[in-house]
Amino acid sequence: MQLNSPSDLFLYELSAMYDAETKSAQLFGEVAGQIQDPNLAQFVRAQEQQSQQKIQNLEECFSALDTERQDVACVTVDGMRADFQAFLGQQPSVEVMQLYTLGSAMKLAHLGIASYRELMDKAVLMAEAQCAQVLQTNLVQKEENAATLERISHEIGERVMAVM
Repeated sequence: MQLNSPSDLFLYELSAMYDAETKSAQLFGEVAGQIQDPNLAQFVRAQEQQSQQKIQNLEECFSALDTERQDVACVTVDGMRADFQAFLGQQPSVEVMQLYTLGSAMKLAHLGIASYRELMDKAVLMAEAQCAQVLQTNLVQKEENAATLERISHEIGERVMAVM
């Protein structure tokens, strides 16, 4: 894929976001089985399902642009997954596992927030209103998820730190 215009860059970044959401859904699926806290496990499973919805929304965006998704890997999410796997190899305690998982999920959410903000701005500047609206929907979900993760992380952190 040649990247000669702002619209080429937009398509490239949109395709990378599609890959990020796909890999995020897979990662959430893997992580859910590792979590002991039922509320946190339920939240992570919900994140997996929401990632599927975000993928469908991105497909809508490609359709509105009358274009096909490119094969662009999101190596940032690949790196986060590798970090998570390396962490599991350390055989962490249940409490440490929960804290690490929450931190990783927050990082992933904030990556999504930054990416969707940038994509949405470009869609607006390109006068792609339908795509911008879909991206706004995904952005709002990411922001809400980040806020929930921060709250859960604080609550679990308080509980774990009180035991120390």
